[in-house]
Amino acid sequence: MAGVSGIEWGQAGAVATASREVLAKARASENYQPQFDGLRALAVITVMADHFSADVPNFPLPDWIHLGATGVRLFLVLSGYFITASLRRARDQMDVAHLSFGQTVRAFYWRRYLRIAPAYFIFAAIALILGLGGIRHNWPWVFTGTVNWMIASANQWPLTISHLWSVCVQEQFYLFWPLLILLLPRRWMVLAIVSVAVAGIAFRIGCVIFSVPVIARWVLPFGSLDSLAAGAALGWCGGKLRATRGGWLLALICLSMLSLAAALRVSDPAQLRSVLVEPLEAGAFVILVARTAAGFDGLAARFLSLPGLVFAGRISYGLYIYHALVAIVLPGWLSPSLRFLVTNPSLRLMFFGMATLIVASISWCLIEQPINRLRSRLTRTAFSPAVSDNDGARRRLIRCNTALASET
Repeated sequence: MAGVSGIEWGQAGAVATASREVLAKARASENYQPQFDGLRALAVITVMADHFSADVPNFPLPDWIHLGATGVRLFLVLSGYFITASLRRARDQMDVAHLSFGQTVRAFYWRRYLRIAPAYFIFAAIALILGLGGIRHNWPWVFTGTVNWMIASANQWPLTISHLWSVCVQEQFYLFWPLLILLLPRRWMVLAIVSVAVAGIAFRIGCVIFSVPVIARWVLPFGSLDSLAAGAALGWCGGKLRATRGGWLLALICLSMLSLAAALRVSDPAQLRSVLVEPLEAGAFVILVARTAAGFDGLAARFLSLPGLVFAGRISYGLYIYHALVAIVLPGWLSPSLRFLVTNPSLRLMFFGMATLIVASISWCLIEQPINRLRSRLTRTAFSPAVSDNDGARRRLIRCNTALASET
């Protein structure tokens, strides 16, 4: 028995050593980067500015600049990046600590549900109680996370809940993505991610050829596959772009790609060239995300690390979810003497923006942050398999090192 016990402890020690090495490398290369929160803040601010300025005369930005569409594209690339990086780390833990697929995928889905559901359902419940827009007729689509399919079938943007389409697209993507990342052989992974991206472009080409409505092309999950896969490729490979003397050239390339995408966006959507909008934006944002992963220097670093911007990025999901509610409810509550707050374009942006920030901050402090702590505890529990007393060292190691890294 002593010999057997020695072998078991030797194996546990080897597992512990290997696991420490893998996880130490992951931590060293993927520490929390506050500049990502600054980037998230910029994405949600563009969406809010676009939606708050809808149908406002004399708004300072020209109509051909679609800030909301660009901001959503950045969110999709960021989402693909963080989720895939998180799943890659989970797969490393499966391989090293011999965790089961069931435990890993169950923890992933719990984390996603507990991150997305609270603010989403609070928004939906408030909108339902107040009877905003057509939510009382469309509530099954809202509460099943299929608003994007409803929009595609109706071929119109419903008041109050239309912004939920991108949340639904991401959650539908997450239904199958863990299966691919956690089960597919590693040697096929890059090819599979590229194939998913190509499928997204092929879907939009097919929509143009068969005259599918533009709204359906935009909101169905297949139309966002290339943006999500672009971020996923970066997340799987752990790509980072360090500062170089040619940084100005990268900035110029990104700006050129975004400018070309903006020009193509206002062109005839029935032309095949219109399908290049999303890949151009996604390509520019992949460069931006890779550069942010390495960390900007100088003025860009100071700007993206501004405390206010970082906090806005941290609560960016709440800002996105609640901003439509604020824009619909607040004008009806204002007295005639205060109507200038929503009729003046600049004041409208500041007023709606501050109100949304307050609502999202309350949601973050009272609801989302406590639930985030809960989901971390649940993840640790899910990743703590029942093992024998002789594997105590391994048990402690797994419990300390199994929480999936944060994701959007």
